[in-house]
Amino acid sequence: MTSSPYQGARSFTARIAMWSARHRKAVALAWVIIVVAALGACSAIEADTSVEGEAPGESGEAQALIEQRFPAEQEMPQEFVVFSHPSLSVDDPGYRETVEGLLGALSTLRAWKTEVVGGTTVVHSSRIVAGTISHYDIGLPREASPFVAQTATGGDVTFAIVTLEGDLEEAIDNIDPVLDSVDRAREESEGFEINIGGTASLTKQLTEIIDEDFGSAGTLNIPITLVILVLAFGTLVAAVVPIVLAFVGVFVALGALTIISQVFPLADVYTQVVLLIGLATGIDYSLFVITRYRSERRAGLSKENALRVATGTSGKAIFFAGATTVFAVAGMFLVGDPIFSSLGLASIVIVVFAVSMAMTLLPAIIAMLGDNIERLRVPLLGRPAEETGGVWGFVFDRVLAWPVIPAVVTVVVLLAICAPGLNFNLGFNGPRSFPEDAEGTRALIALEENFTLGLVSPAVVVVDAGEKQNVFAAEIQDSVSELLSLVGEDTVSPDAPEALYGPVAQEPEFSDAGDTEELFIPVNGDSGEARAIDAVNNLRDELVPAAFEDSPADALVTGATAANIDFRDKIEARTPIVFAFVLGLAFITLLLTFRSLIIAITAIVLNLFSVFAAYGLLVLVFQEGWLLEGVLDFEATGIIESWLPLFLFSLLFGLSIDYEMFIMGRVKERYERGASTSEAIAMGVKGSARVITNAAAIMVAVAAIFTFTRSIALKQFGFGLATAIFIDATIIRTFLLPTTMKLLGEWNWYLPSWLEWLPRLPMAEESSPMPAKGAAGDTR
Repeated sequence: MTSSPYQGARSFTARIAMWSARHRKAVALAWVIIVVAALGACSAIEADTSVEGEAPGESGEAQALIEQRFPAEQEMPQEFVVFSHPSLSVDDPGYRETVEGLLGALSTLRAWKTEVVGGTTVVHSSRIVAGTISHYDIGLPREASPFVAQTATGGDVTFAIVTLEGDLEEAIDNIDPVLDSVDRAREESEGFEINIGGTASLTKQLTEIIDEDFGSAGTLNIPITLVILVLAFGTLVAAVVPIVLAFVGVFVALGALTIISQVFPLADVYTQVVLLIGLATGIDYSLFVITRYRSERRAGLSKENALRVATGTSGKAIFFAGATTVFAVAGMFLVGDPIFSSLGLASIVIVVFAVSMAMTLLPAIIAMLGDNIERLRVPLLGRPAEETGGVWGFVFDRVLAWPVIPAVVTVVVLLAICAPGLNFNLGFNGPRSFPEDAEGTRALIALEENFTLGLVSPAVVVVDAGEKQNVFAAEIQDSVSELLSLVGEDTVSPDAPEALYGPVAQEPEFSDAGDTEELFIPVNGDSGEARAIDAVNNLRDELVPAAFEDSPADALVTGATAANIDFRDKIEARTPIVFAFVLGLAFITLLLTFRSLIIAITAIVLNLFSVFAAYGLLVLVFQEGWLLEGVLDFEATGIIESWLPLFLFSLLFGLSIDYEMFIMGRVKERYERGASTSEAIAMGVKGSARVITNAAAIMVAVAAIFTFTRSIALKQFGFGLATAIFIDATIIRTFLLPTTMKLLGEWNWYLPSWLEWLPRLPMAEESSPMPAKGAAGDTR
């Protein structure tokens, strides 16, 4: 029986690929079935995205107490309706008529639902608005009302609090009639400016903006990536294959995650994470293999041997790079936060599918296409320079000729870029950072200019008398009064605009059992800025202990700012654990891959340089506001999102180490083929230069598009990812990696004698099938 030309590979990656090539029709059919099943799962099953972050620390303890003591209907979303007139005061009848007319209309709104019960269609309705409160309900004169302020033109601005029925999800579903009523009141009123913003309206509007931005990003990604691939390959067929495979991976991963979510709920942004990582890894992995395949074909190898070498070398680097990425993002599970865990799971699933396709479906497609992968050539493109020549050859020859100077200069430059990262101000960007395209932002701006943004997200003091005890007891209420008095001493006024707290506008709430009380204390600032953090810390450290020192009740502080503080503290506490886990597993993987202690350490140190350089640039641009505010269309808030550094580290360490893995793999391959260390370094970095440049350009383009979205958090994420990949693929790959390896010389291959038991995993792949032992021509 004649053996297939796709037999005889040495490495496990090449053996898998050659098997897939031999059974290419079956492999392709299997993936078609998987894709159809995935699309069917997405159509038939709704992904469970009900996971919610659990507040840690004191805020989490207070929130758990609220959920235990208060019925769900008392925790209802609120909207703030802001009225302003250039000349009228709230005492004018026309002003009162406008405010009460709108609030009255809102109170009559109904949500209609149609259901089929026992074959009968039943139509029923429920209230949308649970209640309203305004200046006209509290019985205070205009001058003493916390609901009233005067505008610069002499008129008054006031606000009303509208409480919606149901939980946040129900409120979002029913918010449109509320927004329509406000729009009509604005159109019918004379001279009034009326705006509405709150939890439900802003959540809906911001979600629509993010979905729209991601849709635009996805649409832009395809042509940009296609242009880069056409420039890289010079042929349309070769350029289209990586994009098709990347989207196949995305669809399959989304289908798998839809099923997984039924057991393990996911954060609602998991689809965006899958799209970003799926496009970046799926395209890059295909690019590595196809580039090597075409290179070997140009060198004169047969199609079968070219595929064997490509999958045995680049394929092996992809496998270990993918494994390192999986280990890196697995560190997110150690944060102990369900949102981090769900994003880590989504990242692992898409990377596993990307690697699986690169090892099975891609070889099958290449085997089907053969030299047709070169079809539809674009004139004047796709004529690669020799591996040792061209611009990169010129650059690397100069760098390697005098390695000390470029190494020292590069380290100094990178340390300077990294330095600002030591001054992270971690937090959560609050309403002030919301895009102006969200209509609710106008209401928040009016609140900030005339009252305080703390009205939207006040500090909540939970007074616990003890289960089934009396929170109305005189001793406890004396402590409550003392706390409110202390807050009043530091409340904003015309004479004290920088005070920590705003006027208390909301009445306290009590549990049905009368054992728990909630106090709502506005902080004088956005929920994420320094003054709001100082206000909450002052409550926790000074005011609450002083007021409740001799009280039988306990008092806990929660709210948006408090939860942000506790989450930041948790992230900072877990960061060393995640770093140790990720770096430890990456070190083991690199040690096994290259069987070198020095290469493993070098790769980790260089990767950390790229991550911390991204941290430094994030601080300079988004925290300090250097240079790019106009270009990226944002205003620096002085805050870096608390979740971002750790999330970026886990993701970046996995993604950017692909390049070190690929370059060092080429160097080791040359070394195994008999080149000296210096020759292997030169040939390895030159031979991988073009493909690394193309791969990095794709990943940077994919990430950079997110810097032009309207969400400050997405801008920071996209910028951090893009800059780290760019620095890694340019400064580090061009100057630091080759010079470090050149200076280390033979030490690159150092392995202590007590580690000699480690398995040998050669990077080189034979260009022809190895004969069976004992067969003719076997010279082993």
